Amino acid sequence: MVLIHKSETGWIPRLGLYLFPVLTLIFIAFYLIDKGLYRQIIREDGVVEWMTFAFLIAAGMLSLFVASRIKLRYNYFHWFFILFVGFNFLAGLEEISWGQRVFNIETTGVFREYSDQNEINLHNTFQGIFQIKTKHIALLVLFVYGSLLPGLMRNRQSISDTLPLRHFIFPPMFLRGGFTIAAILMLDFQTGHEEEIGELFFSICFFIMMLWNLTLVKRGCFRPNTYFSIPKRMPSFTE
Repeated sequence: MVLIHKSETGWIPRLGLYLFPVLTLIFIAFYLIDKGLYRQIIREDGVVEWMTFAFLIAAGMLSLFVASRIKLRYNYFHWFFILFVGFNFLAGLEEISWGQRVFNIETTGVFREYSDQNEINLHNTFQGIFQIKTKHIALLVLFVYGSLLPGLMRNRQSISDTLPLRHFIFPPMFLRGGFTIAAILMLDFQTGHEEEIGELFFSICFFIMMLWNLTLVKRGCFRPNTYFSIPKRMPSFTE
């Protein structure tokens, strides 16, 4: 399976291609050598969860920087990056339950009544009300977005100009492996807490994706004419 497009050159594609298999081997080594330490690392409010928070906030800040660079250079706001800022900040604050454990905030009101983990966050409350695991929704959505769509959208010049997808930012091909591994980890093998590692991998994917889009801005891939129409030759998987 080809994971790098010919236009994806430099250290960022190489990082995105090799980082996730290496990290997976590291976590496997922790599991095989010291299961107690492994469980400590991936537990709720552990090292992995806080790393996820850090990468989500960093990805949001990078997305804001990309949006500002596009505005400064080409004088238009790219809606995707603006929304991606909000998405990452929201996901990051949800990950740490809005600082509940940091500030020792008691769970009250609707969160106490419906949250299936007695925490102040939206996703656990949603689970408690609708009895649907949000991690399964996230797994499916992010697998389609990061693992399937980059390949399907590879030849975007075949898409009609009327489709809104041409304004959408897709992950680069070299991150398909990272998104796929993250989705598999969300299934929670072996201990039932591997979703924490999957969430970390997704957050790293978002961060690397924004690093790559910052590179694309510097390459001139976000000119207004490419935003409003599909050029004959696409240098990447973005406008």
